[in-house]
Amino acid sequence: PFSPAEKLGDIDLGSILQTRRDCPLDWFVSGSFSYTRPESGVTTPFGGLMADPFEEAEEESGTMFYLGARYNFNDDKTKLGLEYNQGSEYWFNFAVAEDDIMAPKTSARGDVWELYLTHRIARRFILKLDYMKYDFSNSGSGWHMGAPKDLDSTPILGFPSPTDADRFLLGLQARF
Repeated sequence: PFSPAEKLGDIDLGSILQTRRDCPLDWFVSGSFSYTRPESGVTTPFGGLMADPFEEAEEESGTMFYLGARYNFNDDKTKLGLEYNQGSEYWFNFAVAEDDIMAPKTSARGDVWELYLTHRIARRFILKLDYMKYDFSNSGSGWHMGAPKDLDSTPILGFPSPTDADRFLLGLQARF
């Protein structure tokens, strides 16, 4: 049994990032690694660290690759970007407090493409038109409780897990 004083285990996270500006192109490439080390014998009715309820959790590792490029038009006010990231079955990135309905794209266990256009209206105001295409391969994106399930099969899931999603955004960002 689980008591509130017990911890579920430890999660290690590491990343490497390369960014560069080759006028008029900005680009980046990143690789990240997560490693879960559950406490022996600790489980809950909600699951353990990357384990289903009442199952013994095991050490698991996950990876996420993220790359993108952004073209800066002559006035440097308008920018067009394309980004891609891919998270593995046991990928976890510590973003559980994110308030976006789809969770941050960097939490996805699967593939995410993003195409966006930004335009600086004034010094502190930016207009953004954005499209994201999510293609989830495993359940539990952005969450560390419960074992990920392959969404190509017909898993029994405790929480809704979409297999894909499209997200459109038109926003105005103001910085003070």
